[in-house]
Amino acid sequence: MKIITGSRASNQKEAVSLAFQEAGLGVMSPDVVDMFVSVAENAKTSAEIDKLIGTSVRGRYGNKASWRGERWFVPVPKLQFQGKDIHQLLIEVSVYLVAAAVVRTADDSRLITVVGPVGKPEMVSIPMVFLHALLENDLGRFAMVARDANYTTWEVPGARPVRLPNDFVNELSIILKYQSVVSWLCQFGAQGRCVAPLVAGSLIGLAFQDSSQTLPANKEMVTTENLVSALESLAYQPAEARELVSRVSSRLRADMTLEEAIRLTLQGKEWNNNG
Repeated sequence: MKIITGSRASNQKEAVSLAFQEAGLGVMSPDVVDMFVSVAENAKTSAEIDKLIGTSVRGRYGNKASWRGERWFVPVPKLQFQGKDIHQLLIEVSVYLVAAAVVRTADDSRLITVVGPVGKPEMVSIPMVFLHALLENDLGRFAMVARDANYTTWEVPGARPVRLPNDFVNELSIILKYQSVVSWLCQFGAQGRCVAPLVAGSLIGLAFQDSSQTLPANKEMVTTENLVSALESLAYQPAEARELVSRVSSRLRADMTLEEAIRLTLQGKEWNNNG
């Protein structure tokens, strides 16, 4: 555990910001934390955490040092796209402890902040076929293998059974009703913008498999209507999809495939987010 001199967190929001900073992930939306509440709950074993903080404090300030303070548990997600075999979005969730404490020794007292990961990271694996079904409100196509208060295990064809936190699936279902997959991924900061085009491309491929299109996206020539339709398949609202197409219309070419146009459009959105 890392000890920082002074009080660096006085509430949950500041604890989240510090945990993201210590994990080296830069700026992310605090809203992503709410999706992994159940993962953070698993780390809250009071006796073990008190012992961990006490060991860090005594190692720094001596065996007679005592402490008292407030603590927070922050789930910190790291994203990765896996394109081998079945396409998946992998989210490694580490739980960071942030504790603002007063340390007392025989000579003085001082404010410190203790921060660092606790427990083992949890891997949340989301096959693209599952995410596509979530977008289509069609999770019924997958059989439930097991379910308890916190997790559900789903049988996904072509993959091992997928165990996902209920809070995460419920929250994502709500989010995708009013924003696109790309917009959601952008809430994860730079790492989200990095994987967004790969996730979007995979989802569009699945959408075209389910449609009556006779040509794949890398063969079909782009038109305004099929580009708008492709963006709508990523949960963009019709008006938002048309606005995105309008922004890149000057860069679209007559010989451009739909796949190329989709990439160009999503890159344009990333540039706007960075700006």
